[in-house]
Amino acid sequence: MTIQEIEQLLRSSKNAPEFGGDYSDEGMKRVWQKVCADIGIDSNAEPYRITWRDYLDYFSWQFSHVWMRPVSVALSIFAIMFGGWITTVNASFDSVPGDILYPVKLATERVQITLATSGGQRAKLHAEFAGRRLDEITTITSSTEEGNDVRVKAAVDGFKQEIASVNEELVSIQLSDPAQAAELAMIVDSKTDAFAATIAQNDSSVPEESKSEVAGALTVLEESNTQAVNTIVQSHESNQQQGTEEAIQKNFQDELTDLNTRTALSLGRLSVIENVLTARAVINTSFTERIKEARTTVNSHDSAIHDAMNIFAAGGYRKAFDLLAEVEIEIAHSEEIITELEIEITTGM
Repeated sequence: MTIQEIEQLLRSSKNAPEFGGDYSDEGMKRVWQKVCADIGIDSNAEPYRITWRDYLDYFSWQFSHVWMRPVSVALSIFAIMFGGWITTVNASFDSVPGDILYPVKLATERVQITLATSGGQRAKLHAEFAGRRLDEITTITSSTEEGNDVRVKAAVDGFKQEIASVNEELVSIQLSDPAQAAELAMIVDSKTDAFAATIAQNDSSVPEESKSEVAGALTVLEESNTQAVNTIVQSHESNQQQGTEEAIQKNFQDELTDLNTRTALSLGRLSVIENVLTARAVINTSFTERIKEARTTVNSHDSAIHDAMNIFAAGGYRKAFDLLAEVEIEIAHSEEIITELEIEITTGM
């Protein structure tokens, strides 16, 4: 028997009851009726027609269970974590160096700096953070906890870093956008005045071990103020920007007042030293020569200051500030001599 004959035989026998087949329509209908009778359903039931409402219910279920439930869980987790972070950040604002939350405070500030979109924004943020460091110094010096000298040093170091960053941003902006640099310089100028006043108020309560650190902070602050004034003067000379002349006038008067105050104070200190030596009948050539040097240096400023005032009145702002800077250097030198004399006299007697 050939393969074709075998296939023909199988086809003719596929519905034969002997083989348990009968896949004809009538055969299948009998099988379906038997199954329905066994499981108790109607064999003549009409097929269910799916409506648009069924589709809507299905997709609503899918959206609520498959999509919204994971999203809701994720949002809940985010809210808990983010809410906890916000609470922690708010609590860290009052922290000072040495506190557990202080690193969180610094990290938050670094994020703000990173998100700033311009050098002007970064400079303003650094100036704000410098003010926070001074607030921390005030908080630390008013407490009685141990290790305040270390905490003050950390705050002062942070202050100096922020001021240095302000100067860097100011120099960068001065090259790219002189108009914005002048506006920013005037803000920095006002900030440095406020910072200097805060440092002076805290000076008496600063631990002795941190005095030198605070003095260093004042030096950095003076350098920042000088940079700001130079920027303002340069902007005024180039484009007469609004507000720069008033800022220049104020700074010049402040410089004159400061130099005159320091001159008077130096002369007073020298008089006290001479009175002490006279009362103690101390005859010391070294003392006499240094007192004379200091007094001569202090009294030699009148001419330079007078020249600076005349040049300033004529509009030579930069030259006038340069002359005052030279006077300030000489006064600082005389102050060093006076301080050395006071220390030697006090410790020697």
